[in-house]
Amino acid sequence: MQFFVKHLYLLAPVLAIAALIGVYMLIKANDRPIPHYEPKEVEDTWSAEEYMRHLNLKPFNQREVHRLLLKRTRQKPGVYLESLLPAMDTAGIEIVHCFHVVLGDDYVPVITSGNDYPYHMPNSKHYKNAAMDFRINDVPMNKRRDIVEMIQDKLGERFRVLWEKGEMEHLHVEMTE
Repeated sequence: MQFFVKHLYLLAPVLAIAALIGVYMLIKANDRPIPHYEPKEVEDTWSAEEYMRHLNLKPFNQREVHRLLLKRTRQKPGVYLESLLPAMDTAGIEIVHCFHVVLGDDYVPVITSGNDYPYHMPNSKHYKNAAMDFRINDVPMNKRRDIVEMIQDKLGERFRVLWEKGEMEHLHVEMTE
């Protein structure tokens, strides 16, 4: 008994060493390689089925509607759309739908201006993030009027749709309120 009391101070270091050995053995028993994760490549555009599936999964918020507009259109280099009013994002989705009805789902509309072009009229709705321009000169001539009329019908009185013809032909859509 006297031997144990005399060497009692060694008990703490022996227990610490035993605990370290136990932890080491536990780690070695669970020693397996970390699995390699490769994310699936995400296609840059959504198909109609993916779009409907996404609609059924969760409600859209403002950011998701804006993201969908960017995914369903192409933008001319330099186009700034980040500060668009939420109603313009929604109108943009409706415009894309009208293009698809007339030209088919494979057609990708091009937004040529948001709040980015310094040569709009001084009081232009573009500077208030309440207007967008869409390319229309690549649409067959016999379908342009159909698109313009369908968009105006779809958007209603809250929006003005102008088919600006001439050298820089495009479709101008702005909020009236």
